[in-house]
Amino acid sequence: MLKTKRLELVGFDVKYANDFFELWSDFEVIKYTFTPLLTTIDECINLIEHQINRTDKDFIDRFVILLNNKAIGMVGCICMDKGNFVYGLYYQISRVHWGYGYASEAASAIMHYVLNEYPNAIIKAEAVSENPASAAVLMKIGLKQSHIEENGFKRNNFVLDLIHYSNT
Repeated sequence: MLKTKRLELVGFDVKYANDFFELWSDFEVIKYTFTPLLTTIDECINLIEHQINRTDKDFIDRFVILLNNKAIGMVGCICMDKGNFVYGLYYQISRVHWGYGYASEAASAIMHYVLNEYPNAIIKAEAVSENPASAAVLMKIGLKQSHIEENGFKRNNFVLDLIHYSNT
């Protein structure tokens, strides 16, 4: 478990299924991600169980973001290149919690967690061109824009430029 000024970051658990169903059934939250849009709580439970039961070691960790014991999102890092210590930062926050700095607070905490574990780690993240709020989060936590990949994001009938960020 990690703690920030306002948040707790805890391991994934099915007990947060109702909160995650609220998150993952909101198209506005997942439209620029690779998370599927869910239509039933059973789909949500299955997705959470799949994340918990993954046997690969590609993730540093996946954390549930708690605010006053309610899951308001998730944050984590995926290992992109073990040999070169390259990790991909990601996060999702429920729409009713947008604009309060929770994404920045949680993303900063996980980034510091990774850098404490692997001081030479390269942290990367992306934001689509149509999502300036996500770009602002990444810059606020100290990542710098490295390049723009034209038409780099293709999903949900969107083809958008993908802006890449890194701590190096």
